[in-house]
Amino acid sequence: MQNKEFNMVTSDGTFLVGRLWKPSVSPHSVICLVHGIGEHSGRYDNWARRFNEQGVMVYALDLRGHGLSEGKRGHIIQLSDFMNDIDSLVRRVKYNWSELPIFLYGHSMGGNLVLNFILRKRFKLAGGIISSPWLKLVHPPSSIMLKGAQWADYFMPALRLKTGIRSTQLSSEKEVQEQKEHDPLVHDKISLRLFLELSKGANEIISRANRITIPMFFAHGTEDDITDLATTRQVADKVSGPSVFLPVEGARHEIHNEPGADNLFTSINGWMKQICNPELKKEHA
Repeated sequence: MQNKEFNMVTSDGTFLVGRLWKPSVSPHSVICLVHGIGEHSGRYDNWARRFNEQGVMVYALDLRGHGLSEGKRGHIIQLSDFMNDIDSLVRRVKYNWSELPIFLYGHSMGGNLVLNFILRKRFKLAGGIISSPWLKLVHPPSSIMLKGAQWADYFMPALRLKTGIRSTQLSSEKEVQEQKEHDPLVHDKISLRLFLELSKGANEIISRANRITIPMFFAHGTEDDITDLATTRQVADKVSGPSVFLPVEGARHEIHNEPGADNLFTSINGWMKQICNPELKKEHA
């Protein structure tokens, strides 16, 4: 098993740092993983290694303004900035591993971004995996606060506020909570512009989900106090391609860091195998 960092420069000249987890055997598929707000790709080390054990290679990147990559923490100019980051990652993987099926995997904010990427780009992808996506917040800002943010965005779009996300909302596991709180690469910042761009992106996903035609796997924790499970289910039902929705019972926001992660992994891995090998569907029919 090989784990290493790599560097990329996007089309607009932004320097990004990524991570690669390569299995010891020849990989049969690749995951391109997109993290959530305030975190970084290194937080998925244990999760990526589990996929490696099943012959799945994992590429991930620190989005601009996150982790080891360039950019003001928690700020973008427009959503297409993040689309450029993901585009650079997918192009790199396709260039190096053109013969392998590629799955896009996004968690939380990353789920929002992956869905927007699938809607906007025309890459050939084997499927999408969406974990606890930011489509609707459980505790959204009031209409007055939202209007104030929209007004302020004209004058100071880079103004950053705290996300207010607590480690106890992410996972029930004490070790995960402590690691997050002491991780120097994690931040709690979000700019007015980033919040508004993600909100617009979420609305676009909800209204245009029927244009998604590739196979999709959605999962959401039933005890998520950050993003709304019902909206994820709504989008999963609306996509035009084959779709699976898995409610992870008792799980908080980071379902891959919860006690139910074993069942989640088994479900995702089995679904990927069926996508890569359609004959498995016939065997289980």
